[in-house]
Amino acid sequence: MRARITLAVVMILVGALTVAGVISLSLERRAADQRAESAVLRQAEALTSSISSKPLAALFASPDQHGSQAILRLVDSVAGTRGAVLVVSAGVLRTDPLAGVPASAIDAALLADGKPASGVVGSVAFAAVPILSTPPALTGLARQTVAYALESDVSSPTSSALYYLLASGIALVVAAVAASEIARRISRGLVAASAAAARVAAGDLEARVAIPTNAYPEIAGLASSLNTMAAALARARHLEREFLLSISHDLRTPLTSIRGYAEAIADSAAPDPARAAAIVVAEARRLQRLIGDLLDLARLDAHQFSLRLVELDAGSCAADAAEALRYAFEGAAVDLVVERPQADLVVVGDADRLAQVVSNLVENALKFARSRVLVRTGSTAAEGAAASTEGRVVVVVEDDGPGIDAEDLPHIFERLFTSSRQPTRAAGTGLGLAIVAELTHAMHGEVVVDSPLGPDGGTRIGVHLPHRRAPASPGA
Repeated sequence: MRARITLAVVMILVGALTVAGVISLSLERRAADQRAESAVLRQAEALTSSISSKPLAALFASPDQHGSQAILRLVDSVAGTRGAVLVVSAGVLRTDPLAGVPASAIDAALLADGKPASGVVGSVAFAAVPILSTPPALTGLARQTVAYALESDVSSPTSSALYYLLASGIALVVAAVAASEIARRISRGLVAASAAAARVAAGDLEARVAIPTNAYPEIAGLASSLNTMAAALARARHLEREFLLSISHDLRTPLTSIRGYAEAIADSAAPDPARAAAIVVAEARRLQRLIGDLLDLARLDAHQFSLRLVELDAGSCAADAAEALRYAFEGAAVDLVVERPQADLVVVGDADRLAQVVSNLVENALKFARSRVLVRTGSTAAEGAAASTEGRVVVVVEDDGPGIDAEDLPHIFERLFTSSRQPTRAAGTGLGLAIVAELTHAMHGEVVVDSPLGPDGGTRIGVHLPHRRAPASPGA
């Protein structure tokens, strides 16, 4: 990976330098052409202005080779240029042009109009400046224009190209070193994360990724996420094992009791067959409840749990569900206080599932309560509500037990969670709070926990459901 990243960075830089070099050299060549053309044009104009037109008129009054040679010698004396005398007649170039410039490149029409003509052909810059025009009466021929033409080599940007190549080579070396270091830092983190992920996939949930202090934030975030995932999986495995042990115990205990009493009844060895049969029935119901809770959670996971949502009185439903458990409270010598609201508190929910929620909360409270469990239902305005019709119904189950430890509080609704506090008495299946959370959310509510309530402990769990006020009577 490190080599691939380094090569990719270097190749990108090579491409960028190539494009930049081609553009830069093209612009430099164009600027050199313009400079050479301007320079040769200035030289030609300066030469023309320094020569009097009278001697030239005498020279060209009767043109001959001697006059032309004299002009050429004068032109060639200009340093760095090569010159020629051009004669334009009737808008057509009549003499041979410069050695490095074809006749087609010189605009004879401009010269005939008394205007200079200049340009660049290949690596040669040229300029032709009119000297004089001979009238037809003087020569007996058509109107002629005599011009000086100068040419000069354009300086090649070869030296600039060499400097550019040198600078590019240095930049590539520096880029390769920097890219190698960056690739090393990236690949080291990714390789470590990949190795840790492979160990986790193989079952080693204790694998962790070391996070260097100089790691990139993205690499550090990836490593942190992998470490968090591994820790969560390890915790889930630990809770799963505890859950399986707990479920195994919960299944084995009633089955052992059912088998023992059933065998005693079958062998006529039970001193009180009616009482033995009652115990068998009670243990069978306990098994039925445990299996029902497991099936409920499985249906919730598979999104196959259906609710029959209707308008119902939450206060009456909660009170009836709590009263159905009063016999268990009497056997445990714990007071069950059920407060019924004075007015109907209408919510949209499933009556059976709301009763199940309340029953699970009450059974959980009975496990930890010292002497008292309170069940009440009330209404509170939702936070930020603008009208009294918008609010929430709150079903509260409160106990005077030891409370919930701070480290346990965020996890009490997890399905495989086992509290660090030992319950005062056994009750329920151990899955009740997980079912409470799932059913409450399915009815568009939320569960709020306050614990401890004071120095002596205590826990308050409130189920908040959207409140729908019942329609007023016609006489109201």
